[in-house]
Amino acid sequence: METESAKTLYDLPKLTDFRHDLHMHPELGFEEVRTSTKIAQYLLNLGVPKEKIRKVAITGLVVDIEGTGTPSGKPFCVALRADMDGLPIKEENPSLPYRSITEAAHMCGHDMHVTCLLGGISKILEKQHVIPSDKKVRLLFQPAEETTGGALPMIKEGAMEGVNEVYGFHNEAWDKPGKLYVMPGYVMACCTMIDILITGKGGHAMLVDTDQVNDPFIPAMQIQLAIKKLSKEYKDKGEKFALAVPYVKTGNARNVISETCEMKGVLRTFDEGFCKEIQERLRNMIEETCREYGCRVDLDMKSGYPAVFNTEKETENVIRVGRKVFGEENVSEKELPLYGGEDFSYFSLEKPGAFFFLSSSRTENDVLHSNNFDANDDLIPLASEMWFRLIEDRFDLTF
Repeated sequence: METESAKTLYDLPKLTDFRHDLHMHPELGFEEVRTSTKIAQYLLNLGVPKEKIRKVAITGLVVDIEGTGTPSGKPFCVALRADMDGLPIKEENPSLPYRSITEAAHMCGHDMHVTCLLGGISKILEKQHVIPSDKKVRLLFQPAEETTGGALPMIKEGAMEGVNEVYGFHNEAWDKPGKLYVMPGYVMACCTMIDILITGKGGHAMLVDTDQVNDPFIPAMQIQLAIKKLSKEYKDKGEKFALAVPYVKTGNARNVISETCEMKGVLRTFDEGFCKEIQERLRNMIEETCREYGCRVDLDMKSGYPAVFNTEKETENVIRVGRKVFGEENVSEKELPLYGGEDFSYFSLEKPGAFFFLSSSRTENDVLHSNNFDANDDLIPLASEMWFRLIEDRFDLTF
């Protein structure tokens, strides 16, 4: 008869098949019904009691795994997060047997994030009997990272209550599996969406030099030049940010001056104070430019997810464990911080935490959010081991 200490739950072929199934059946944000059902069933098959699996935020899951060993007298809860949703992209991998059969696609590798967390908890459950009963691992399977964000709704439904530390990772196509990237402080940006609608006076193009028309494209060009000047000013001061307004649309015919000019862009920043400062300068500059040219402007700047900030101690935990799993030479800051956004930031605003990155490419041409990305399955055992060893470290155990 198999003893509790001899349980073998970690099954790499099964995990690989699971990822391929998720890759074939991606779902968009808050629509991950099949995905969360599959995750719950996998956990039930591992022996996780049904009452420990709680549905939140429509399709999200909060799963608590407590130790069954002698209590330590020091209660502690570590949360591990994986996002589940796909992207509204049509996959172009005709030779891939498990390519998407839906209108969505896992072109950001969230299928890999889920699978690796299941792999990690499989290993952890094998050691559940030596984990003190007052130690808890909380799994956060999060919906809608790619859209409106599922982290905040999960938090509002109690996902972070009782948590002491929180960790998450994102796969990155910088190299083949075997490298970990992390740093303390800001690692991902806050993205502010900029929408500008300039209204002038439209009419026939032959009237361009008269008062009968007022081309809104003229102030739009001046705004673009001013943005370049403003960016250089702050870059010269050493500020880290990215500002671009690449979408400019006006007119539909060669002989008609349009009444309106629409502009769209993104401001990516790390520090909240600087974000507010540059937003204010942008607003003043855009409004003043439009007034100067006699045009009306409707300006909207909406900030998305907050910047992701890694606390010092939790980053040190990831580095220490990462060096054991990947080797000291394979743990670095690489190209961090990134200018992309991530709603993991809401979790780490609640409790100390760290967000790290794991290499996942198959070829040097792989790019996340392309229409043919497929994360490298060689990451599954490495990331599973990372989660396993991180819990071993945080619970001060020797597995």
